[in-house]
Amino acid sequence: MSILSFNEIVDVLILTFALGYIFSDMIRKPKNFDFLGSDFNDFKYAALIVTPAVLLHELAHKGVGIYFGYDSILKISLFGLGLGVILKYFNSPIIFFVPAYVISSGAFGNPENFALLALAGPAANFLLYWISDWLLISRKYPKYNHAFIVSKKINLILMAFNMIPFGFFDGAKVLAGNPMLYWSSLIIGGFLVYKNEQKWKNYAMRF
Repeated sequence: MSILSFNEIVDVLILTFALGYIFSDMIRKPKNFDFLGSDFNDFKYAALIVTPAVLLHELAHKGVGIYFGYDSILKISLFGLGLGVILKYFNSPIIFFVPAYVISSGAFGNPENFALLALAGPAANFLLYWISDWLLISRKYPKYNHAFIVSKKINLILMAFNMIPFGFFDGAKVLAGNPMLYWSSLIIGGFLVYKNEQKWKNYAMRF
């Protein structure tokens, strides 16, 4: 079984183009950013930063679903993405959209497995948050600092939003399936992020 089907690859391409367009005015390429040639514009820069945060979130759901033996399929929300594109086109001050989701057949029958599957998405953003943090602290690639800073913020926002314990958010699914897992993840993860953000007050002047 392939990791992504042909239809899923097409959806990923549509997702990438849509996210690049939606965020092209919000995430601007720094003048000194040199990546893949001089034609690397704001559209591509936004897609490069935002797509991994969204896509790896969904692939984490899919991966855990496959691990548990579920038929997990990645899909984009044409309505959700279309809404974001329309709002961006009309320069709306507020942009809301639902980019993608994963359908895991049979997962609802096992609440504890479903809780782990739901937590996998925010956990992926948590990991990407720390990777961006490490790349900044290491100072190995200083010309990409802006990209790492934006990636860090986006992954933090996605993680926080998806841990909301109600509605269609992942947090509600984790809480319903395994309350102990939800509260322990929220408290430990929240504490680590809080301490890390406090730490950055001491580093702020270095970047």
